[in-house]
This record gives sequence, C-alpha cells and structure tokens, in this order.
Amino acid sequence: MADIFISYANEDKETAARLAGFLESIGWSVWWDRRIPAGRTWRSVLQEALKDMRCMIALWSRDSVESPWVAEEAEEARKLGKTLVPILIQRVEPPIGFRTIQAADLVNWDGSRDDPAAKMLIADLESLLGKPAAQTAERNRIVETRDVESPRPPPFQGSKSGWLIAAIAGIAIVSLLAGWQKWMGPNQVNRTQLPPAQVDNLRKVPAPRLIGLALSGERSEIKPSEMLKLRLLANYSDGKQDDVKDKIEWTSSNSNVATVNERGEVKGLRVGSVNITAKSGDVVSSAWTLSVKAAEPVVEPVAAPKLVAVDISTSRNELIANEKILVRAKGRYSDNSEKFLSTSVDWETSDRTIASISEKGQLETLRPGRVQVLARSGHLRSKPLTIVVRETEMKEQPQAKSPRPLEPRPVTPPLLSEQSRAQISAFTTRAKIFREQGNYAAALAELDKAKAIDATNEDVRTEIEQTKRACNAEKVLGNKLTC
Repeated sequence: MADIFISYANEDKETAARLAGFLESIGWSVWWDRRIPAGRTWRSVLQEALKDMRCMIALWSRDSVESPWVAEEAEEARKLGKTLVPILIQRVEPPIGFRTIQAADLVNWDGSRDDPAAKMLIADLESLLGKPAAQTAERNRIVETRDVESPRPPPFQGSKSGWLIAAIAGIAIVSLLAGWQKWMGPNQVNRTQLPPAQVDNLRKVPAPRLIGLALSGERSEIKPSEMLKLRLLANYSDGKQDDVKDKIEWTSSNSNVATVNERGEVKGLRVGSVNITAKSGDVVSSAWTLSVKAAEPVVEPVAAPKLVAVDISTSRNELIANEKILVRAKGRYSDNSEKFLSTSVDWETSDRTIASISEKGQLETLRPGRVQVLARSGHLRSKPLTIVVRETEMKEQPQAKSPRPLEPRPVTPPLLSEQSRAQISAFTTRAKIFREQGNYAAALAELDKAKAIDATNEDVRTEIEQTKRACNAEKVLGNKLTC
C-alpha cells in the first residue's frame, strides 16, 4: 500500500518524478509511475492504487486543469474518502469542485528540503499521515539489532563442572535480557513486534487544524433593500470541510453600499460594488464580491396592430364587356393605420358568368350585367362593390364613325418619384434576403409595402410569385408556414 498517490498530467511528468523522489527520500512510499505491469489492465492497476493509497496529491497546472484523467482521479479519491492534498506547480485556478481546498504552493520550489514551501508541505503531510514509516522502521531495526547482537559465550567442553558453569552463565544472561526489556518498557518491545500498520495506529495523530475559509452566496448580484444569506465553509488540514455557523466576524468594505449582520445576511443599500470577508479564529476568508444593481424597469411588449376592417375600391364602377380593371383592397388596423393588402386576400364575385377576378384582384368582364365584388381576409369581409357591365355599342351613330371594338385597356403604371422607386427597390431587396432565409412571411410583408407603392411593378409581382412557390413547396414537405 502506497502512502501517497500523485495525480498529474503527462506534460508535468518531470515535476511529478522530482516530487516523488523528494517524498521517497523523506521516507514515504509513493505511487506515481503509470507503467502497466505485464498481464494487467490500466484500469485495474489504477483502481487498486487508488483504493490502497492513504492520501492523494493533485498537481494543478495549466495542463492538468484541462485533463479529464486528473479530474477523474481526484473525484474518485474524494468518493473513496481519501485525503486530497492539492499542490500548485503553476499559477492556475483549480477546477470547479476543488477550489475550496487550500492548495500548497510549489510554483517556485527549488527542489531542496530547506525550501519554506517544502517544509510546510512536509509538516502538512506529517499531520495527515504521521511520521514516514521508513523512518520508524529504521529506528525499530536499530532496537532489534541491539537485542539480537548481545555477546554469546563460547560453548564449554570437558567436565561436568564446565557444563554447570555454562548453565549458570546462561541463566544469568537470560535474566539480564529480561531485566533490560523490562527497563526499556513494554511499549518499546511490543512496537518492534507489531506490523507497520498497527504501529501507525499507536502514533498520536494531531487534531486537524483550520487552514482556510471559503465564502459563497447563491447570487453575486442583488437589488437595493434585498437580502442575501451567505455561507462560510471551513477547510481543515485532514481534507475535510464543514460549515461555520458560530463565532464569525463579518466585514463589509463599504457599509454605504451593503451591510452584513452577525448571521451572515447581506442587505443591499444602494448601487455599487462591495467586498465581504469573514474571520473565524485567526483565519480570514478571501474577499467575496457583491454587486448591488438598480432594478431594471419592466418594459411591456408592444402588441402588433391588429387588422380590424377591409375596404375595396376601383377606379371605375361602369365597364364594358371584355374589359379588365384592378380592384384594390386596403386594410385598416387597430392603431388607425391603413395599408394596401396584397396577400392573405380572397376575392369573390356574385356571378362568375358576368365577371371573374384573379387572386391578385384583377377583374375581367365577360358579358353585360350587374355583379358584386367582395374581399375576405381571415374572418373579416369587405362591403360589396357593385360593378355594372354594359354591352359594347355597335350601331352607327349619325355624323359619326362606327366605333371600333374596344380592346382591354392596359393598366397604366403610375408615375413614380425617384424616392418611391428607391423604396420599392429596398423593399424588394429585403424580401429576397428573407426568402433565401426561408422567412416567407417577412418577405411577403416587404413585398406588400412595395406593391402598395406600385401594384403594376413587374419585379415586385415576380418576386411575390417566387416567394409563394417556395413557401408552398416547403408546405408540401410538411413544414407549417404561412404563405
């Protein structure tokens, strides 16, 4: 069984070897060489070493804090109830879960036994493990040598008187040895006969001493007039930890920002930052920083305006057969705003034999008559718009030429300013970006803005058709989208 198990990263093998040699020279047995004996697995060798060790030294460096092996070995030692002795060989912060244990500092160790850091480490290990077993065994070996190397008289030969003298001399020697052992004391005799494990139990182990305090809280930020309970954890030389609840001196670096009472309750007073420390006996904890921040105002989310009504209109209400005209739908919203609708509108006519209307709102007359047109958006419905379709005039009028059949009048695009054309271009560009991202609702919203400026713009119409086709294609694949 090894006294000490050294856990380290492969990059720190040279440092681990130097420390192992140093501890073995003092008299402790050390397990650190990770070579695998023939016929054994690495996992079995590691588990056996962890189980049989008396304490673990964890060497913390920039490489070991990132090593999962070192963290796993240290965690396994803690689960087994073994004492953990962390040692810093570089200026790093140990991993989470091992920061509250006070670490020995060997960053600047020169390798000698006279180094102050090395002396402190030896003292801590002796308080945990007792004097090195090798030193005790050496002292016992000297005592045993004294016992067995007493001068033996040469054998007697000859007459009966010689044998009598030899017997008397032997009785005298035995009596002298018994008296010497009685004078040395029973404890000394028994110790030379006990195994090393029982000799260790006879040593007087000093009581564990307080080596550090760790201060913590559930949060590091509070608001003025808010209170927070702090926790003080004591770390002892035997690796154990315990809560400290009594005889604590609490200190706040700025009592105008926050105060702390004798129960460890911090109360925020005004905005700022403050350091809290705790003292138990002669040991003072490291500073714990608390921030007092003003309460942030609650910002109510702004609800999007809701569509409340739909109105439709056209430039003329009287048409002739085979004529086309655009009917436009305008939405009115809960914030009193209005805008033309180009999507989510369903068109209807009361008689499709008189006039039909496309999904874009283009009305085409078919024969003379009277027809009503309306638009729906969700659960909202516009008021009906009446369109009168008259028959084309074919008879000759006096002093007038026979009129030619009227062709459908093309929709004349409105005259747009440079600013309006720039706005249409900006809306169309953003719509393309949204379409490529798969955000079809946002793309169609931008195109609605462009269409409200110029409903006859071919670029806008083309982009609307492409966006709807892409959206419908994804809906076929099972995606829930609004096109």
